[in-house]
Amino acid sequence: MNLEMAAFDVAGTTVKDDGIVIEAFKVAFEMTQPDLWPTKGAQWTQYAIDTMGQSKIEVFTTLLGNAEAAYEANIAFEEAYVNEVAEQGISPIPGTIELFAALREKGIPVVLTTGFSRSTLNVLLTELNWFDLVDLTVTPEEAGRGRPHPDMLQFAAQKVNAPSSEFSLVVGDTASDMKSGVAHGSKNIFGVLSGAHSYEQLIAGGATSVVNSVADISSFI
Repeated sequence: MNLEMAAFDVAGTTVKDDGIVIEAFKVAFEMTQPDLWPTKGAQWTQYAIDTMGQSKIEVFTTLLGNAEAAYEANIAFEEAYVNEVAEQGISPIPGTIELFAALREKGIPVVLTTGFSRSTLNVLLTELNWFDLVDLTVTPEEAGRGRPHPDMLQFAAQKVNAPSSEFSLVVGDTASDMKSGVAHGSKNIFGVLSGAHSYEQLIAGGATSVVNSVADISSFI
């Protein structure tokens, strides 16, 4: 592949998730919407699964229809997620660090994009000791909008001087990741089966290739 930038999602793509994100959603809903949770819980949880990869605050805003309630729920979500990470620990999906190194050795900037806020992402980067392993990290609030919009990819491309969007590698585990890559104009959109969504969902989202995990991408670069 002729690449100017390689952009990766975080949870489920480069970092093992083990259900932590959905568990944090459930905790947030239970804490902030105790009256509605018993009747709305299953519906809300399914929506969270279906929209994995999107900005978390946007997901809460859509579900709760109230900016203040969404803000409170997002705070609770992030606290729950960070607590789960502290208790369980987190680790890279095998092959991730090696792929990052191989790309950078070829002069291809490595970027992380996420639906998490900056504070949550920094907890993960600290836990993983990844600050020096990637060239740039981007969150929705820094770029403008989260996935499925291409804002984070466009922001990253500008920062790392990757002007030809078709030469961006976009990797993620959700349909939203794929849609973001399509909207950006990438011709190299890889779905991985290590996270939230199925082969069918990734293809429907616009994946040009679907592999088991990031480890399988090494043979393409």
